Order: sequence, then C-alpha cells, then structure tokens
Amino acid sequence: MDAPGVPFPSDRRTPLTWSTAAIVGGQLSTVLRWHSTAPRSPGRLRLFVACDVRDVRRVEAVSAGTGRPLGSFDIRYADCHQPYDLPLDTEAVRTVLDEGVQLTLAPEPATEPLWIFSGPEAPAERRPALLLAAEDPPAPAAALHRHLTSPASVQPFGWMEGCVLDALYDLHTTFPGDTRAETALRDHLAVYVHGTRLRYEDPRGRPANDRVYGIEATLPFAVVAKRDPRHPTLRLAVESWNARTDPHGCVKDAPTTAEGCYTVGYPMAVLAKATGDTRLREAAIRQLRVRRRRLTWDDDLYLRLLPDGSRVYRNWARAYAWYLLGLVRTLTELGDRPDTEDLWEEAARAARLAVARRNAAGIWDCYLAEPATGAETCGSAGIAAALALGVERGRFAADREGVVAQEAWEVLCDRLTPDGWLDGSSPSNKGGEELQRSGYRMLSGVGSGLLGQLGAALTRLGAVKDWTR
Repeated sequence: MDAPGVPFPSDRRTPLTWSTAAIVGGQLSTVLRWHSTAPRSPGRLRLFVACDVRDVRRVEAVSAGTGRPLGSFDIRYADCHQPYDLPLDTEAVRTVLDEGVQLTLAPEPATEPLWIFSGPEAPAERRPALLLAAEDPPAPAAALHRHLTSPASVQPFGWMEGCVLDALYDLHTTFPGDTRAETALRDHLAVYVHGTRLRYEDPRGRPANDRVYGIEATLPFAVVAKRDPRHPTLRLAVESWNARTDPHGCVKDAPTTAEGCYTVGYPMAVLAKATGDTRLREAAIRQLRVRRRRLTWDDDLYLRLLPDGSRVYRNWARAYAWYLLGLVRTLTELGDRPDTEDLWEEAARAARLAVARRNAAGIWDCYLAEPATGAETCGSAGIAAALALGVERGRFAADREGVVAQEAWEVLCDRLTPDGWLDGSSPSNKGGEELQRSGYRMLSGVGSGLLGQLGAALTRLGAVKDWTR
C-alpha cells in the first residue's frame, strides 16, 4: 500500500495501536496492490474503518494504472471495525490484480480523512482485502462459526463486543468438545483486558483505559463475571452503575434506554448470581421494571425516553432486541422466583407482539410493522435469539416463538457473506432516525454475534443440527 503521510489524530487511538492508513481527497490518493495466481473470478474489495465516523463519506475506487472506474464505497456514520465491500466482476478483478486500486475521498461532504486499518501492525483480518468467489464455498452457518471464532469478529468494546462475547460463550457451552469458541473467547478478551487492567477506546476512538464510558460499555462484563466473578475489572462496572443510578434506581446516561435491559440488567444479574450479592440482584430487577414503565406505552416499545419526557425510536427492531434479550437473559440468571414473575409475563407479552409483527419474509423490518423501512437483519437476529432463549427456559411456546426463531435462523443464514458477516443491517443509530428509515444497509459484526447466539440456542433446543462445520 502507498498512502498519504497524514498523522493519525492525536486524541484518538486504535485497538492495540493497530496500524492505519488515511484516504483523503484532492490529488493525494491511497493505492492498494495484490499479487495473486488464483483463477480470476468475481470478488469484493473490502476495507475496514479504523476510527469513528460521524458523517457521510464516499470513497471513489479506480484502477491505479488506467484510471478505470471501479465503483465507490458509501460510508455513513461508521464505527471502528466496520467493513465495507465493493462488488467487482471478473474483468474488474483482473484489472485490479494487473494495476492495483487507487482510492480517493470524494470532496463532498467529507472534510476529514477516512482512516482504514492497513499495514503489518494491523491483523490480516483487518487489512484491505480482495476477496475472490470460491468454487466450493462453505455452508453459510459454518462460515458464521468460522468468522465468530476468529479475530475477524472483534468489535469495539461495549455493547458491540458484548454481543459477540455472549455468542462465543454460548457456543463454547453448547459444543464443549469444540475448543474453537473458548480459544476465540480468550483471544477476544485479551484485546481489551490486560491482566488486571482494562484498555480500550470509547465510541469516538478516545482512550478509555480503566474506566467505563457509559451504560452500553458494561455488557462485556457479563462474560468476564461468568469466567471469573472476582476479576478486578468488575469493580469498574459496579462503580459505574453506582455513579449512574438515578433516584428511582435506574442506571442510565442522560436518556433511559432499552439497551440498559441487556447492557446493565444482564451483567448485574450474572454478577449477583456468581457472588450471591442480593443488592445487585435487586438492582438488576429494578433495571427491567423501570424500563418497562418508561419505555412501553400500550403496545409500543421505544428505544429511548429523553430528559424532556419525549420518547423516540418507536418499535425499532433493535430496541425490541435489547429489551427482549435483556429481559430473558437477566431473568434466566436470576432464576425462577415469585418476585420476577411479572417480568416474565412482560417478556411473554413483548414476544407475542414481536411475533405478530414479523414481515412477509419471516423476519422483522427496521421498524416493526412498517414495511417501508425494509427488513433489518441485526435486530431480527437479536429478537429471534431472545425468542429461542425464552423457549429454552420454558417461558415461551415452542410451537409459536420457537418456530418463529427457527424460521428466522433459516432466513438470516441466507444473508451471510461467504466469510460469515451478516449483511442487511441498518447502521449505528448515531445517524438518527432519518438514516434508520432510509433503507441504507451494511455488514454487521454485532448481527453475526446475535445470530451466533440464536444458532447456539436452537442447537440446545434440538431445533437445528450441529451447524458449526
């Protein structure tokens, strides 16, 4: 690779200081080259974003020798580790291998460089890649497992990585004779947990060592607590929960969010179960009850209750995923006791609403029962995973929620790339509701993690056979 010598922002950092390259506009270009003797076939040019993006960028790709247009990458509000693919036909692949690819940033609307992972200090799984179509590709579900159990599935620390960690933990316990998930789990944690220290970057790419940036950051502590309930980093989660608790017992940042059911209530419950801490158990229950009260209105569910009293993201698919996953996983950890029966009833109510609001394809639209917003795979995987987990617990009906979860699995596996990324996800919600409703879709590492959780649960239920090989 040849790239402009632009310095990386001094207030930002990449995971483990992995190396990056800048893509800029004007006369300066970034050039990629490959040497391959593989038979020519259609393929995809893949880039990974290395630093938080909070606007829209367009990267133009042309052949480095003759300037033949190859297409453009449409990048909107990307997170670190976000992949983007540019499809190439056989002739375009031949041109790329002969000449290389020249990348430039379109002048409008971008004002800053786009940073991608590149170079020897970045893992091979994060460097720019020319992916050629295989004559005999693996089964989609097997590709999912291969992806999840490799460094390719690492996500930003917090809710995104937590979804993958839960999948890896579930896969390890579901297939105890297969060591791949346990090995991957250790490798993933080693990216962020260094002995007794926590080293990571917040959603804007700023160093956040040994602190918790917000309520979404505590989901990974569920797996940390399952593996070692005395791990020193767990105090960071507990201290953060205490500091962010409002007068009604809700752990929140500025708004009350559905994410907190999963990212706060669930790790609280795991730690309470592991340590016998009754105070934490009661706090976990409060996270669910207060969110039920603040975020549901008749048959509608909202992602957020804002400080001004308004509610937003009505019936957004991922709001349903976080709410249902939080309810089912938290209550499962807490065990069946009379003081949580009303919350299991709430989980069953939300599950029935989700089942009734599936689209014609058997999954869920970006906003439930709003077909104009288009099918959305990441939220669908999360909803289906929660349904399967509820069936496993004996709280949802196998012939209703169980069947729906299995059908969703089959549909979603067809949306996997040949190397196991779930396609068809809406982007991060930092772009607002207009972007969520626009139909814009991308690959999702979170979605792959949620789909892995679903596949593990369905395997334990006997609804699908071993899909990992």
